[in-house]
Amino acid sequence: MNSHLTSLRTALAVAGLAAAALLTLLALTGASASAAKPKVYECQHPLVTGQEAVNPKGVTPQEACKVVRSLGKFLSKPANIRKLYACQGAGGHTPVLKMDEFEGWKLKLQNYAFIMYKPGAHFRVTGTDFPVNCS
Repeated sequence: MNSHLTSLRTALAVAGLAAAALLTLLALTGASASAAKPKVYECQHPLVTGQEAVNPKGVTPQEACKVVRSLGKFLSKPANIRKLYACQGAGGHTPVLKMDEFEGWKLKLQNYAFIMYKPGAHFRVTGTDFPVNCS
């Protein structure tokens, strides 16, 4: 009888550890899934081309959107589009920046993502065919 009690205690301890491990796994999975979701701020009202500031760090969404809207206004002129970037490579589908700065913000393309940054601040710019489109 004593061995049955010991076996029962062991089984309950193992079940408790398994439950704790499962809860920890669920908590970590949920936290990483929500952390991976980007913070997207629509900068244009009413929404026309989807000018968006994504994951602004070190800058408020309002400040990021101000420069995103200014970039949109700049790119409303076809000559300025040609100043900002060119489409190169096979079939002309690879954007290459010609400008490296806009209104005090440095510009870069990283894996086709358009990023604006300055010391201590950065955000990604997205939208429908904005700010670059080489499709």
